[in-house]
Amino acid sequence: MRALLIEPVSGISGDMFVAAAAALAGCEAEVAALPAVLGLSGVSCEFSDVARASIQCRRFEVREGLRPAEAVSAVHLPAAGGAGGHAHHHHAHRPLSTIRKMIEAAALEPAVKARALRMFQRLGEVEAAAHGIPIEEVHFHEVGAVDSIIDIVAAALCIERLDVGAAFCTPVCVGHGTVETAHGILPVPAPATERLLQGMPTEPGALSGEWTTPTGALILDELKVSFEVPALVTRASALGGGGRNPAKRPNVLRLRLGEVVGAAGEVPEGLEADEMVVIRCNIDDLSGELLGADFVEAALGAGARDVVILPAIMKKGRPGQVVEVLAETARVNALARFLLEHTTTIGVRMSPVRRLKLPRETVVLTTPFGEVAAKQVTLPDGRRRIMPEYADCRRLAAERGASVQDVYRAALGSTENRIRSDDE
Repeated sequence: MRALLIEPVSGISGDMFVAAAAALAGCEAEVAALPAVLGLSGVSCEFSDVARASIQCRRFEVREGLRPAEAVSAVHLPAAGGAGGHAHHHHAHRPLSTIRKMIEAAALEPAVKARALRMFQRLGEVEAAAHGIPIEEVHFHEVGAVDSIIDIVAAALCIERLDVGAAFCTPVCVGHGTVETAHGILPVPAPATERLLQGMPTEPGALSGEWTTPTGALILDELKVSFEVPALVTRASALGGGGRNPAKRPNVLRLRLGEVVGAAGEVPEGLEADEMVVIRCNIDDLSGELLGADFVEAALGAGARDVVILPAIMKKGRPGQVVEVLAETARVNALARFLLEHTTTIGVRMSPVRRLKLPRETVVLTTPFGEVAAKQVTLPDGRRRIMPEYADCRRLAAERGASVQDVYRAALGSTENRIRSDDE
């Protein structure tokens, strides 16, 4: 099973996670394009190599103009008398509805958009609970700043690109003392962070101040991390650096990407393995129109990895359908609830499955009509297959006034040229 191990020995923040995860997933260029995608003018993203207590790592920063945008970072100054990092800075407040509209209007793929919206909804819920107000009245302070908005959307993008079957974590360093926030001087961890970390093992660490931010805790909550860390065969690792550079402790977050080898044996060379869950339900009293493309798109937007609808003969000879949804272990409960709420079924069945798959990545093909995204897989013998994404061909065809068939055919021609040039 392909898995991610998070080691927050110096805490976790959004920028630290994105720095390490984007390096692992190879999606730094996609993350750097997010300000434009989200319609944030005058804002840019920058990746760089830095040292934290002599340890080399990647650093991710969001800039407004020529200066870094400042909001929540990995370490924050205690309210008084401590040895911490940065204080919580105050910015224009943005209600959840404004952030939701910004993400909904962005040209993001459905899975990334759905995950980012879900993360902001979750953050709104814990903020509302912490302050005893309705969620509609929540106005984000530090998290409403442009860099934290980008951190959360970038984290959603990186999680999708990492494509892991499970995430594991070591105990979370949260810091100790107090921190100054938009709500006044609060104990560490702050209320929203504490609520997100409930049920997770935490430790105060050696230095005072806030070491785990709300955004960092939100990422752990979204990944549904397990703290029962298995034996992991590490395939790649990356370090993400925080804003501060204390001499006594490297302010870094380490991510390790690898394979958990279960009882089924070793993963064959050239393949990847992960553990998924198939959720099934039988339907014999719902119109086929309601189980069409809109339903499938909604299920994928809710986090399903795949959706299949099969014709079947039910009891008493009635025609019906079997709906099968492939889910990550962390999304099983949410997707089971989705099926119960969006179909007429009164129950679902869940079966764990082990999946062997080819390594894949997203590439860009150049055609006379414009650029088309494509899925590239590598076979065990090293040969590659590249298939243009139909949705991208359809979009480009509409923009250029061409037929989808012509765009698709041009993309296939570009595929052959790309493979031939790469092999030379």
